[in-house]
Amino acid sequence: MNSITVPALKSAAINMSKAIASQAPAAIANALVNLHVDGKPVQVNKGATLLDAINKCGSHVPTLCYHPEFEPRAVCRMCLVNVSGSSKPVPACRTLAEEGQSIITNSKELKSFRHRDLQFLLNRHPNDCMKCEVSGNCKLQSLVQEEQVEEMWPEQKTPRGSPAHPEHLLHDHTSPSIWRDMDKCIECGLCVEACAAQKINAIERGAGMMPITAFDKPLCETGCISCGQCTLKCPVGALIERPDWHRVLEALSDPTRKTIVQTAPATRVAISEEFGLEPGRISTGRLIKALRLLGFDYVTDTNFSADLTIMEEANELLQRVQGKRDGPLPLFTSW
Repeated sequence: MNSITVPALKSAAINMSKAIASQAPAAIANALVNLHVDGKPVQVNKGATLLDAINKCGSHVPTLCYHPEFEPRAVCRMCLVNVSGSSKPVPACRTLAEEGQSIITNSKELKSFRHRDLQFLLNRHPNDCMKCEVSGNCKLQSLVQEEQVEEMWPEQKTPRGSPAHPEHLLHDHTSPSIWRDMDKCIECGLCVEACAAQKINAIERGAGMMPITAFDKPLCETGCISCGQCTLKCPVGALIERPDWHRVLEALSDPTRKTIVQTAPATRVAISEEFGLEPGRISTGRLIKALRLLGFDYVTDTNFSADLTIMEEANELLQRVQGKRDGPLPLFTSW
């Protein structure tokens, strides 16, 4: 067998690098798609959707059921656009961009359709915006304001739920962490995609469709781990974190009480985004100052306690791995 010298290997590597470099511009060009959105030229990567192209060029189409983490469902139909060569509008969230396409996002017909679509959603949505916990952070509310939509039949509301199965719970406040108000559901399906623990799924069809838990049980009787992913993805107020801030303000305003707050270690980092800082920034001082300004008498920290917890959990994990202690693997921790 012939031996391969080091210089030969270096020469082969250099030649291969040159060959790759010479092909790179052509490969990059082939990986890009050129199209027009509302008359403006835009270039996106091959495999990008029409929605990606629309957002890149600065145009806007509304969405209610789209989330970048999930496969697009295109059920809300709010992002329909006109495409050259197509006889009917297509959903921008799941239609791939193709070379030479011309996209129209704001034709008179499309605006009329979105307006009517929002009117139908309003007809099945309760008029609770003034006291809704997500007021000001609700995609449906924002779109209604943006499009200046008025209800078609304000005196003839069509309630959510299935007339054939009234046993399906519309309101479920049994969980210590999450509230479910399904009369506010817009059937986007994002909670179904987000919930890996319970496999929440949609039942019924048409007007009776709604997401329910396994065996239609209250949330407190399920294996819900209160991760909050469903509340994070819900675009309206159908799924929200349990709103305890009313009770907190009531306690703070009571002069007969001494109020103490305890913060978890992760909070000092997670709260940074609420202060408008970069994600990952440590904001211990800002957090303490904000809590004091709210009126808490004492602010305590659990850093030392968290360190003790980690040491105990690490010791327990080691014992389980060595077979000195019974218990399932892997070992889960909340810290």
